Amino acid sequence: MKKLIILLGLIAGISWSANAQAKKPVTVTINTPTVQCDQCKKNIENYMKREEGVTKVNVNYKSKKTTVTFLPDKTNIENVRIGIANAGYDADDEKANEDSYKKLPTCCKKPEDQQ
Repeated sequence: MKKLIILLGLIAGISWSANAQAKKPVTVTINTPTVQCDQCKKNIENYMKREEGVTKVNVNYKSKKTTVTFLPDKTNIENVRIGIANAGYDADDEKANEDSYKKLPTCCKKPEDQQ
């Protein structure tokens, strides 16, 4: 019985220690100059929900900024930028994935490409 109590205490201590070392979420703002409309907002937010470590995404197409909250032990800001680019939009210095961009609805393309 003593061994069981000691074992349970040890497991509880390890669990508490692991939780104490978990990194806090990080929130970043990324310039997304190619977002045009509410459909762009939905596209990015839905795409980024599938990215590992991303906990929250908010796209403001009027200010052309995207705020992303992520867990730094699961992903990083570069992966977040690449994720947005893979959805078809420019993200800071990361250019949109060309194939994804071509698949966007006309309203979500750059004004010069909306013909």
